[in-house]
Amino acid sequence: MARNKYPEETVKKILDVSHQLFREKGYDHTTIQDITDALGMSKGAVYHHFKSKEDILDRINDRYYENLEWFSDPAKLPGRNGLEKLRHAFRHFLTDPAKREVDRLAIHHIVKNPKIALLTLESTFRDAAPYVEGMIRLGMADGSLPGVTHPHEIAEVLMLLTNVWTGMFPGSREEFAAKLRFCGEFLDRFGLPVLDEALQADALNYYDQVLQDD
Repeated sequence: MARNKYPEETVKKILDVSHQLFREKGYDHTTIQDITDALGMSKGAVYHHFKSKEDILDRINDRYYENLEWFSDPAKLPGRNGLEKLRHAFRHFLTDPAKREVDRLAIHHIVKNPKIALLTLESTFRDAAPYVEGMIRLGMADGSLPGVTHPHEIAEVLMLLTNVWTGMFPGSREEFAAKLRFCGEFLDRFGLPVLDEALQADALNYYDQVLQDD
């Protein structure tokens, strides 16, 4: 068999087709066979690049962040200081239609699917928390977050609260709103007043559009 000279193009095609199928059929109702049929490829060709359907979904999520110019360079984030930049990043992820679309693909299946749950936890600590820590340290340096004393730990706690406690286990709308208020008060006590009323309102709208069961 001839060696694939353009693996990046193949990966992009697999991700594009999979994303479209996930939107049309739903993540749970899309099989690897559906993906290979739509691609006109063998399963072996797909598995050469991705270990599983969950791996494909994880890569679709990663690709969203890679397409954000400011994600790789926080200096390009709008905001006069670290706190404003951090709030802008959270607001963007809660309100951006493209991000909401990606989140809808499997948001209601995370807890039911151990593989997706593990990938979510891994990305929370591997990618999200270090990114947030960088903006927190920027806020400590510019004076917008003078009360933070443990930037590494509070960054991980923030992402656990938002990605896992409220994201994976949102509960009813009233329970979700109560969790948001608690998160805001809790983070304030550790010098990180990021979840202000405006951001909590954005999070409630996100709940209505993405997290709420149909």
